[in-house]
Amino acid sequence: MGPGFATLTRVVTPLTSTPAAQGGVTPLPVPAEALKPYHESVKAIVEWYDALPPDRRAAECERAGLIVVKDPTAETGLVHFEPADRYHSGLLDQYHTRPGVGVPVVAWRPNDGTGRLDNLRPPEGLAAAYTAVVLPAGEGKWMLRFVNPVEHSTLEIGGKPVTVAANYSAPIAQLVEKARPLARSGFSGMLSPTKSKRREKLYLMEPYDPKKIPLLMVHGLQSTPVAFINLTNDLQSDPMVRQRYQIWHYHYQTGTPVLLNATNFRRVLSSTLKEIDPQGDDFATNHLVVIGHSMGGILTHTLVSEPGYKLWDSVIKVRPDKVKMPPESLAQLKDVFLFHHDPRVKRVVFISVPHRGSTYADNFVGDLGQTLFRPDRKVTDVFGHLVKVQREVVHPFVVGLYEQGKFSSIRTLSASSPSLQMLATLPPEVPFHSIIGQKGAGPLDLGSDGIVTYKSSHLDGAESELVVRSGHNSFRKQEAVAEIKSILYEHLRKSGS
Repeated sequence: MGPGFATLTRVVTPLTSTPAAQGGVTPLPVPAEALKPYHESVKAIVEWYDALPPDRRAAECERAGLIVVKDPTAETGLVHFEPADRYHSGLLDQYHTRPGVGVPVVAWRPNDGTGRLDNLRPPEGLAAAYTAVVLPAGEGKWMLRFVNPVEHSTLEIGGKPVTVAANYSAPIAQLVEKARPLARSGFSGMLSPTKSKRREKLYLMEPYDPKKIPLLMVHGLQSTPVAFINLTNDLQSDPMVRQRYQIWHYHYQTGTPVLLNATNFRRVLSSTLKEIDPQGDDFATNHLVVIGHSMGGILTHTLVSEPGYKLWDSVIKVRPDKVKMPPESLAQLKDVFLFHHDPRVKRVVFISVPHRGSTYADNFVGDLGQTLFRPDRKVTDVFGHLVKVQREVVHPFVVGLYEQGKFSSIRTLSASSPSLQMLATLPPEVPFHSIIGQKGAGPLDLGSDGIVTYKSSHLDGAESELVVRSGHNSFRKQEAVAEIKSILYEHLRKSGS
């Protein structure tokens, strides 16, 4: 603490006495190099403050002559304050920052379940961006202020407005570091869906706001929400997106057969919206926009489709009243095939989605994955009972999967899947957009992102379709990010939100 204050006494005078530039706001009140000693001192004080036990901070700060002020943020109860440069090494593709006065800080707290809806927040912890400044407070005291850089782009220092430094990406980078175990779980979640400690769940990336549009992202096969972290970072850096949208993520174990996973998705979404808004009358819970990548796009397609009996008939030759199953199993089967579109979803974006299947589901890659796959007996038994009792009414493709022990997401993404082919014919009931990757040059009809062909990803009737030079993770490309921002802006305009 001492060295920090000693340096501050020497460097704070030029900081508070530099004349303002024309227009009244200086991008930097003094040259960046001249600010270095000041920022080093502020950083030392932040580290000293963070190292203090929270219950001793008030007494220690009073003894040191330090007044601590924290701007309000949407996140509450933040108790740890770490300099943002701890999280600046390869965790994100881009860091969205603003040069200026102050030391960017990640303020965070453990997710201890004490806040409303903490159970729907990332268990790795809850964080927000701050910027620390230290200034004289009179009578020999100093003020350590944690400035909210989202609300304050400038700050008056020495009677003059100066630009406040910011690092908007650091809290997200911190989450990436803490979520490394989750990121590594994608492969095991595909092969052994029953063994994962983290089951299907919808996560809110920020405190719930009843007035903001939820932007729900649904990841694909062998993946987790961490795959979307760069997209999340890029979208949250946009002031309009940050002001009008709140980002949510859906996490699930991807090895379960695709339509069963879609059933779970619809169930979790409905139960979560009910928990968030029991009366069901918030603007937010009735105006969702959904982004689905790869298999997540198929789950999303079921949210906005009216299948009638088309999906059922594509797999089962008789209607439910002729099916010989226990009532509970029959109800599960109906949930898979007989559903309605969710009117709370207003727009969707499909990214590299295998609407008509992927050749990887049937080639040696799929064979290898299937060899390692360990099925969920609760899932397979629903269809297994029907195959055993009424084999003749079940489509041969499904019979084969069950009898060969291949009833997984890998095989149900096959172009031979009758239900997948039927779902591809169902027009979404809401405006939708497609973003499709193409690895090489050549005609679109022959194009592929290496996993999914253009012919499989394309859906007629899209309000827009963007093909980017990319592999399967096309949402990582800046052209795709710009397209998504454009779609979100257009949604605000067309919906009058």
